[in-house]
Amino acid sequence: MKKILNLMFVSAVVAFGMEFNLNSNDGAVTNTTPLKQVDSFELKLNDTTPITGLDYDEASKTFLLSDLKLGFYTMDESLKNVKTYAKSTKDWIIQMEDGVSASFFNGSLGVMSYNKTYEFFKHVPNQSEEDANKAWRYLPVGFENFTLDFKDRYYTIRAKQQYILSWDHSDFYSEFFTASVPDNIKPYWSIASFSDSDNMLSSEFIPSFDESLGVKDKRDISDYYITGMDANGEFVYLLSKQYSSILKLDPRTRKVVEVYTFSGLTNPRALAMKDGKFYIVSRENGINKIAIFEK
Repeated sequence: MKKILNLMFVSAVVAFGMEFNLNSNDGAVTNTTPLKQVDSFELKLNDTTPITGLDYDEASKTFLLSDLKLGFYTMDESLKNVKTYAKSTKDWIIQMEDGVSASFFNGSLGVMSYNKTYEFFKHVPNQSEEDANKAWRYLPVGFENFTLDFKDRYYTIRAKQQYILSWDHSDFYSEFFTASVPDNIKPYWSIASFSDSDNMLSSEFIPSFDESLGVKDKRDISDYYITGMDANGEFVYLLSKQYSSILKLDPRTRKVVEVYTFSGLTNPRALAMKDGKFYIVSRENGINKIAIFEK
């Protein structure tokens, strides 16, 4: 499999100069858990910019979505109604690049770019004209209702020369998790975690498969390609476009303990979990779609 990261965007989606195998039967393990699709619908948003990030907050019954151009939405739990919308600029303090992921954290809404730079915004409806004018520097859209909480960049060791496409906060571990993607320099990917108290690197490792999954001869985790994730309880769920799979990772053992498989999507890009179901954002023929799967 060709692993050259090509930062070109074809048909408004990230194209990585590699051929993906969407057939889950060709994955690295034999013992998988097939998922069944229970719903699918188009996201009705402000425009057709590709959605690249998804997260769900159980307390507020709210989804957070982010797009390629650093726009972000909050939507109700049906994903049918937009609550709020704003759009950030790349060029303010620390350089952002195109957006790849989204995460809730302590009431703030976070957006991540592929260069590991992230920013969090607080929803402050009807703020003063003075504060709105300040927010206009970094929010050309939505400045009247949002303000910057904090902005920073993660620094890794193992994945120093690699980009990321996935990111989420874990309340269980009080950490943020990222997964890198392979490229022509490093033909593997790794997981990194960062303390949410100081945003410093806590761990960085290459996960492996639990032996119970029946790993095929001369196969390993390296040729999966992680485009989204959801940190849910004690596990981190990793969405892989390669082999149309979701890898259930236990960060304590650094092993994938279950592999879920799905079908019917050509460009799965973001993952969130709600009520035990998997919500996947996929870009299908220029349309942002949500597909919902369950065991």
